Amino acid sequence: MAVVKVPRVAVAALVTVAVATVLTACGNAGTQAVSHGGGADGVTATTIRVGSLASSSGIAATDFAPVVTGARIYFDQLNASGGIDGRKIIYSPNIDDGTSPSGDTAGAEQLVADKVFAVVGVGTPFFTGSSVLRAHAVPTFGVQENTNSQWAGPAMFGVGGSHVDFTAPIPQAAYVAERNGDTRAAVLAYNVSQSSEGCVGITDALREAHIATPVVDMSIPYGAASLDADVTRMQQAGVDFVASCMDVTGNIKLSETLQQHGMGNVTQFWLDGYDQQVLSQNTSAMEGVYLMLQQTPFEVSTRYPGRYPGIDDFNKALATYAPGTPPNATALAGWVSADLFATGLKMIGRDVTRSRLVAAINSLTDFTAHGAIAPVDWKVAHTATTPLDCTTFVQVRHGAFVPVYGTRPSVYSCFSQKPSSSGKVVPLPLPSGVPGS
Repeated sequence: MAVVKVPRVAVAALVTVAVATVLTACGNAGTQAVSHGGGADGVTATTIRVGSLASSSGIAATDFAPVVTGARIYFDQLNASGGIDGRKIIYSPNIDDGTSPSGDTAGAEQLVADKVFAVVGVGTPFFTGSSVLRAHAVPTFGVQENTNSQWAGPAMFGVGGSHVDFTAPIPQAAYVAERNGDTRAAVLAYNVSQSSEGCVGITDALREAHIATPVVDMSIPYGAASLDADVTRMQQAGVDFVASCMDVTGNIKLSETLQQHGMGNVTQFWLDGYDQQVLSQNTSAMEGVYLMLQQTPFEVSTRYPGRYPGIDDFNKALATYAPGTPPNATALAGWVSADLFATGLKMIGRDVTRSRLVAAINSLTDFTAHGAIAPVDWKVAHTATTPLDCTTFVQVRHGAFVPVYGTRPSVYSCFSQKPSSSGKVVPLPLPSGVPGS
C-alpha cells in the first residue's frame, strides 16, 4: 500500500532561511554507535513513561508546537478509558528545544537520561537529537520534516512514513488543472530547497500532462515585499492555473496580488494553508483555493460522520481536552504518532520492551490511525516510497474548507507517479485499506 508522500514545503522554509548556516554545520554531525540497553526503560507495572521533543518556543513554535498537543490529548483520552493492559501513559517530560539545534540535541540527551520508554511527538526543523535517540534504540514518533537520514532506522516512525521522496512528480496539481480546464500554468516557490523541491515535482507533472508552464519562478526570497513582477508575467502569458510551494504567508500575498491585477479567477493550488485560523483571517484571499492534503480532512466528521473514526475521535478529544483549540495538521500528526505507538503496545500485551514494540509496528502493512491518514506499510516505509500516492483535496467555498473530488465512496484519490500514455491524470481504483473505501 502507498506511503504518504509529504512534499517538503512551507513549514521548514521560514526556519531554513533564518538558520540555514546553523543547519549546514549540524548536518555533518556523525551518528553515535547504537546501544540496545534499556529495552524496558520507563515501564512499571502500572505506567509507561513517554516523552516528547518539539520546538515549542522560538521561530518555529507556531508550526511545530501543536504536535505535543495532539499526542497529549490522545494519551489523556486513552488514560481516561483505562490505558493499555492495566498501564497508563505518563506523558513527561515534554522537552522544548527552543528551535535550536543544540537545544534539540540536549533535549534528546535529557530524554535518554530520564529513561523514557519512547519519544512520541517530535516536531522540529532540526532534529539534531535524532542521532542520540537512534543510538539508544528509543522508539521515536513524529513529524518527518527533516532529512531521511535523521529518520533512518527501524525504530524511527515519521507520520506517513520515515522515508520521503521530496522530488517525485505531484500529479495532483495537473489533475486539479485538468478538472478546471486550465492549460497554462505558473509555478512559484521560495529559493530554498524545502520549498523549491516540491515545486520541481509539480512542474514535472504539469509538463507530463501537456500543460504549458510559461511562468516558473523558484527563486522568490522568503518575505518578498512584492509578487507583482511574477503576476504581471502570468497576466502577459495568459496563465489560468497557479501552483504555489510557498508558505501560507506567501500564498496569501500571491492571492491578494492576483486579485489586484484582475486575476482573481485563476485556479490556485496550494500545498500550505489548511488551517481554520488562517482561513478565518483571510477569507477573501483564500476563496476558491484548492489545497492538497496528506490526511483525511477534519470536515468529514460533520459531512460523513462515522466513516473516518480516527478524525471523529481526534476532533472529540480536542474539544474535550484542549477546548477552544482549532484542529490543525500538526496536532493531528501528534495524534497519529500516539495512535501508532498505542497500536504497537496493544499488539505486544503486558510484555513491554522496545524491541517487541518496534517489531510489532514494523509488521503493520496498512496503518491509517483509524482512517486519519492514507495507509502506511511499515514493512517498507523506513527506506522507500511506492509509486502510488493517495491524498485528499479541499477547496475553500464561502469561507469554509470543503472536501472535493475523491474517488467514491472515499474522500481520497490515488495516483500513479508515472505519466499515462495519454498524458491525462486519472485516479486509480482505490486499493484496499484506503479510509472511507
